[in-house]
Amino acid sequence: MTANGPFFPPTPEHDASARAGREQQFRRAREVLSGAGWLFDDFVNAEMRKVLVSKPDERDAREEAHRRARVATELKAGLESLIENYEADSALEAKRLERLQERRDRQNNKENRHGR
Repeated sequence: MTANGPFFPPTPEHDASARAGREQQFRRAREVLSGAGWLFDDFVNAEMRKVLVSKPDERDAREEAHRRARVATELKAGLESLIENYEADSALEAKRLERLQERRDRQNNKENRHGR
């Protein structure tokens, strides 16, 4: 029992749908960054230029431009992080499956040698 109620392990169907959802997020993030990643950089540069050339009495506009630049930077970093995490998880899963296959092959070889 967990703090939120009983624990039910994820079912294979849930696992598959969660995996498909993560894969779709990964593809979309990669598409956005490959097709329009430069827009984030240009937007941030334009907003920071506004901050730099603003007059001392334009405090509110300067703060708003800085906030917008920060949000765009964080959004791009979030997309990049999503991609990196997905790729790292995929590499780990591939290694895990490779080790599992090697273990099965060793077991099969052992069984074949012993005539089982």
